[in-house]
Amino acid sequence: MDAIISFVGSIAPYAFAPIRREVGYLILYERNFTKLIGCVSNLQAVREAINHRVEAERKNGKIIEVGVQNWLVEVNEVIERANQLLEDPRRREVGCSGWSFPNLILRHQLGKIATKIANDVAGVQGRSDFNEVGYRPALYETGSSSATCVGEKLETRESFKEGILKALKDPKACKIGVFGFGGVGKTFLVNEVAEIAKQQKLFDAVVIALVSETPDIKEIQGVIADMLGLTLKEETIAGRACRLKMRIEAEKTVLIILDDIWKPLELEKVGIPSNKEHIGCKLLMTSRTQDVLQKMAVQKDFTFRLELLSDVETWSLFQSMAEDVVNDISLNNLATQIAKQCKGLPLLIVTVASGLKSKDISAWKDALSQLQSVGHAEMDVIAHSALELSYNWLANDEIKALFLLSAVLPGDTTSANYLLKVAMGLDIFKNLSTVDDARNRLHSIIESLKASCLLLEGNKRSQRIRMHDLVRDVAISIA
Repeated sequence: MDAIISFVGSIAPYAFAPIRREVGYLILYERNFTKLIGCVSNLQAVREAINHRVEAERKNGKIIEVGVQNWLVEVNEVIERANQLLEDPRRREVGCSGWSFPNLILRHQLGKIATKIANDVAGVQGRSDFNEVGYRPALYETGSSSATCVGEKLETRESFKEGILKALKDPKACKIGVFGFGGVGKTFLVNEVAEIAKQQKLFDAVVIALVSETPDIKEIQGVIADMLGLTLKEETIAGRACRLKMRIEAEKTVLIILDDIWKPLELEKVGIPSNKEHIGCKLLMTSRTQDVLQKMAVQKDFTFRLELLSDVETWSLFQSMAEDVVNDISLNNLATQIAKQCKGLPLLIVTVASGLKSKDISAWKDALSQLQSVGHAEMDVIAHSALELSYNWLANDEIKALFLLSAVLPGDTTSANYLLKVAMGLDIFKNLSTVDDARNRLHSIIESLKASCLLLEGNKRSQRIRMHDLVRDVAISIA
């Protein structure tokens, strides 16, 4: 008997707890609804505060965390459930059911639902302590090259890309180099490789920075940081390098593309870790000379020379840029000869072909004559002659002046707004009365120069433009 009493005593709390809870739904009906109303009011206040933070982050260009978005959806759903219960017409029926006593069954049901929703509301509010509601997205801007205007798939370029991608997948390759003539399409090619690497998810992050003949370390650091969603607040180059290095090392795998290197770049000074410091960090570099890549410690097995286009590819690209005019019987022979004079250099092919497509036969004959006059010269002399032709074909003096101005302004990229201010100060635009008119004219000229492949797309977000260094050299010599 004592054992039975002991057993009953031990299970009694567990047996009676559910009964006590069920009775509570009935007896504490009003208190449960009052609690629900208070919980909903508190959650609405928290939701409003989070929404304010979300709106502020969006205005700052940040992306809202998925967890925050899911939380807001959950908040809206639970508040909707609470409001539906609070507005339920059956609540008016819990007083009496037609007799002299309350409707106990309905009172119990609604009280139980109110308690459940109040607990859900409190649970959702308990997960509202977000340190950050948004994050800066990693930027990815593909660069530009002379071949930006081209959609042609050229056999040698396709096989070349396959070789680069194979090297990127090779665990022994920590540094990969591409070299070749200026204007041969190195920038365009590595940008295509970067895009493929992103699509195939070969790396957790892919970034690209222009180095140029006169590298600006702070600018390079800033570009890489932007693409990784990092804000560099440090003033010194060394401080920024330390912060950037920490951010790069936070990525399990990262591809850093350094384009257009003219002389060895101190990677440590930029903040790029060595392969020993971060085995998941790979570098893809471009230069005009193999010597620079060797000094950057690129292994010979992972150094690739980008050759000039074959005659077949040259003609295919020329046709693509000049469009249907090359099929004209009177121009076809001239076109094939001019294409050959471009010596397989994509920059010359796209600029000459795009410049000629709207010209008459006399312009085609003149172009062939000028190109033939330097036909056996060094590549840079041929390039200069061809690019000078493209300049001469520009529609008017206003466009020519803007082109030359873009070349002489400092820096590798130029802000469209800055270009507008300088152009207006120099009174380049004629017969315009407002700033808006000048801005529209500038936009039209920039698009015209891009169509001629004399200007390249820079950073779209900041409305910057670029000029190929070969084109810049020719423009400066003209200016």
